[in-house]
Amino acid sequence: MAASSDTRGSLNRRCETSLRTAFYDLFVTLFSARTREANLAWMAENLFDLLVIGGGITGAGIALDAASRGFSVALVEKDDFASGTSGRSSRLVHGGIRYLEHGDVGLVHECLRERKILLQLAPHLVRPVPMYLLADSSRARALYGAGLTGYDLLAFGRNVGIHHRVTAGRVRQAVPGFDGKHGGYRFFECLTDDARLTIEVARTAHAFGAVLANHAKVEGLLGDATVKGATVADQLTGERLDVRARVTVNAGGVWADHIRGLAAGGVRRLQPSKGVHLVFAPAAIQANVAFVVPSAAQDGRSVFLVPWEDRVYAGTTDTPYDGNLDEPAVDPADREYLLAAVTQNFPGVTERDVTASWAGLRPLLATAGARDDVTTQDLSRRHAVFEDPPGLFTITGGKLTTYRAMAEDLVDRLAATLGPARRCRTRSIPLGLHGSVDEALTLSRAQAARLGLPPAAGERLVHRYGDDWRDAIRMIGEEPALGEPVADGLPVLKIELELARSREMAMTDEDVLVRRTRLTTRDASFRLPAGWSAAASPDGRNGLTP
Repeated sequence: MAASSDTRGSLNRRCETSLRTAFYDLFVTLFSARTREANLAWMAENLFDLLVIGGGITGAGIALDAASRGFSVALVEKDDFASGTSGRSSRLVHGGIRYLEHGDVGLVHECLRERKILLQLAPHLVRPVPMYLLADSSRARALYGAGLTGYDLLAFGRNVGIHHRVTAGRVRQAVPGFDGKHGGYRFFECLTDDARLTIEVARTAHAFGAVLANHAKVEGLLGDATVKGATVADQLTGERLDVRARVTVNAGGVWADHIRGLAAGGVRRLQPSKGVHLVFAPAAIQANVAFVVPSAAQDGRSVFLVPWEDRVYAGTTDTPYDGNLDEPAVDPADREYLLAAVTQNFPGVTERDVTASWAGLRPLLATAGARDDVTTQDLSRRHAVFEDPPGLFTITGGKLTTYRAMAEDLVDRLAATLGPARRCRTRSIPLGLHGSVDEALTLSRAQAARLGLPPAAGERLVHRYGDDWRDAIRMIGEEPALGEPVADGLPVLKIELELARSREMAMTDEDVLVRRTRLTTRDASFRLPAGWSAAASPDGRNGLTP
């Protein structure tokens, strides 16, 4: 008997789902040293529609947007994916409430919209966190209450949760050890691992056919009057290649002025701003929620304290920066500024409780003709796109939260140059997890228990690796040592070192420890376990098994 149209439709959908899953398994998971080697060879031999310079969240987002529309895309990053600003942020996907102070309602609306989209695309990586905003006076309470009411109205239909008043007692319940005598407000933002989010976007771009390579530095731009690609140096082998493209995109972040300077001079468009964070040892600050406290400098700024696994980190500063862009330092003044904000509310905390720190640079747009007293916190967080010289499109400014919208804006503009293309699809492309996060967590707990692992291990694999949790569990089943912690007292498992190389194109110790596993931002002195090597090998496993 012939199948009904409904049955045929169901079978077609199931086949389509199976093919999509197989496509994901084949192309996303194969993202290793061997992938990088093949990608560089492919770059040297082909003409691309787009060459993207920069492997931060903006560059990776552009690669995904363009590749998913059918354009051919190459991306090169001089260091590692998310090694700059995108791996050194406050790790918050937030709605931009503080931009209401500057009257930038449009930016707040954009942030709120993009926050909701990211919650849908990467629910394993972008998760709501309660945020307590402390108010030490009736004036502050009135000001914050009005701001949060406006925030909720702007977020209508896109909000994570409505704000409400909290007493000092309620704050002390949520934050044991808090010494403050004032309450405030509770609202919601979202917490993420910025480097892991960037890597998931890069891997998804790879699945759509983009050709990416980290540790590949642009040393010059090709073309005469019009930029037609770049000369790239493999930082691991020293080999050089020309990557030719119809359009070149400068997504270099704080290095954008330098990249643009390879082809043309001109005015300086960026004013980098440094943001510093301190990480505190377990139990030094006990917090079940994130919270915001006034700085101790009476400068009108606030400091975030955010729970992260078994620790809390505090940030951030916002100071003009004119030093080495590759290695911004955490100066004594930065540490003292943040410590003072912490210790005024947690008197028992000392500098000895700081186990790690990081400094990042924001690529803020300089304002022509600005007053001398304008600070970096007054500079716009909006992004800008400009073509200078012809063939080189620079995109800069912006925020982690709005990277997808930035990419859409740029590729929309490029479509006029490159020819007809499909409309933007990135509002509906999952970033590392297909299906329900709750279902994945339930299954992962059960599978972890089957292997004798604690349920938290299964949850961790989902929250960090999305769909790859299944292969991680399978690999642990085949080699039980991979289910052990990398060190006593740490939640990071040895399987994570393996995945970093075989599926996330980690090429060096720093790639593994700083960005893939975050081990050095838990403890700055951490080193790979004895017997484990980070030397790359062509088989995809890269010597990480002892």
